[in-house]
Amino acid sequence: MRKGKIRNAIRGLAIIAFAVCLLLSRSTFFTDMPMAKIAVCIIMALFFGEQLLEKSFVGMAIPVGVVTCLFRDELMLGDVHYALIMIAVILIGIGLSTIFGHKPKVVFDHKGKEYIMGENHTSEYWEEDGNFTLDNGLGSRTQYVSVKNMRKGSIDNGLGTLTAYFDGSTVAEEGAFLDIDNGLGAMSLYFPKEFRMSFNFDNGLGKINIHGECSEDETQPLVKTQIDNGLGQVDIYFV
Repeated sequence: MRKGKIRNAIRGLAIIAFAVCLLLSRSTFFTDMPMAKIAVCIIMALFFGEQLLEKSFVGMAIPVGVVTCLFRDELMLGDVHYALIMIAVILIGIGLSTIFGHKPKVVFDHKGKEYIMGENHTSEYWEEDGNFTLDNGLGSRTQYVSVKNMRKGSIDNGLGTLTAYFDGSTVAEEGAFLDIDNGLGAMSLYFPKEFRMSFNFDNGLGKINIHGECSEDETQPLVKTQIDNGLGQVDIYFV
């Protein structure tokens, strides 16, 4: 089973469990159980798991903070303000990221401009021989993808905002395949209108929008695109 489908299956089960807990919270049989809080904990556990896979300590700290706020009284933190709890857990996440984070590395964008990418950016970009990988966890990221003779690409966005421009790319004669996976964030992808593309969608409760039209010239190589979207939004632009 593909990575995107596994993630969507887990997200789908979490959403179903969330809905069931909300219904049970109105039932007279579970008056002694905080079902609404349990429902939120299920979604926060999903967030935590995804950020654990991304190795983002700050991302993992956010759902921990939300759960702490929910059970503030049970944890004997009733006199502590919600904002202070969230600030504290985020600072703990930043501290852990500083201690255990990877050494930043210097990379270059398509214009040769140097910038530093490290653990706190929760994003990575790799490209070689017509293949590329673009991953973004939290935060906002803009990437210029300039791949000559593109053959295969993977784009993965978790909870952040990812924008990618493909105006400097070309497609290999035999065509290419793009695997696009968006979780709970927002993704905007800009392709040249000269690209000939086909799409297969696997959408959860989010939105996938296509703006403009791609080329229909069958003499051009075809870019087959698989889009897996959970609760977020994906916008495809042809410019």
